[in-house]
Amino acid sequence: MPPAHQANADLDALIDEITVDAHDEDEQLMGFENAFDEDASFPWHATVVGEEVQVLSVGRAGNRHELIATCQRNSHCYEIALLDVDLDTDPQTSRLMAAYRRWIGT
Repeated sequence: MPPAHQANADLDALIDEITVDAHDEDEQLMGFENAFDEDASFPWHATVVGEEVQVLSVGRAGNRHELIATCQRNSHCYEIALLDVDLDTDPQTSRLMAAYRRWIGT
């Protein structure tokens, strides 16, 4: 199997693991929220629109149907769509992010 197909198969397996008990998209999103809470290494370094930040946590906010990153820069905290964050972190967290992007369709 070519490396790209293997990577996709690995991400698909991770998505299946995260969403195994979910009955709808909202529960699948909750599965990703739990996966980041349990397996990501916080805080991690990232960039948002070219500015360096630290991601302190990932979760859901309000009625949004996406994950939100709580980021800190210069002692100020901001909530930003996780998809708008370019991360520079450990392989496990990067793998979760890749699976989330694949699941969400980006």
